[in-house]
Amino acid sequence: MAAGPGSAAAVRKGATFEAVEGLANARCYSFRFTDGRYLRHSSWRLRLNRNERTALFRGDATFCPRPGTREGTVELESANYPGWFLRHRGDQLWVDQSDRTDRFRADSAFRVRAPLAG
Repeated sequence: MAAGPGSAAAVRKGATFEAVEGLANARCYSFRFTDGRYLRHSSWRLRLNRNERTALFRGDATFCPRPGTREGTVELESANYPGWFLRHRGDQLWVDQSDRTDRFRADSAFRVRAPLAG
């Protein structure tokens, strides 16, 4: 289910993450859910996990902003896999190595928005 400003409060809350200082790099970001879990990649797919307090977890849960290839967007590069970027595939989030195609650029372009929760 897509979440937007007109969605029910519970749907908006479930689609909102807090961008916090990167666990592996203070110049990057980690994304924390309301219950304290973090978005992290594992086997290249994004998942919500509790902080395991390991170097691997910190790297998997840290993404560095890069200028997006589309106006007003950013790309989020994996802190522990340079050249691998957060992207959506259908309704899932993955970390994939850029193949520099238009499809990849579109799938890895994100717009920063105000939180939906609240």
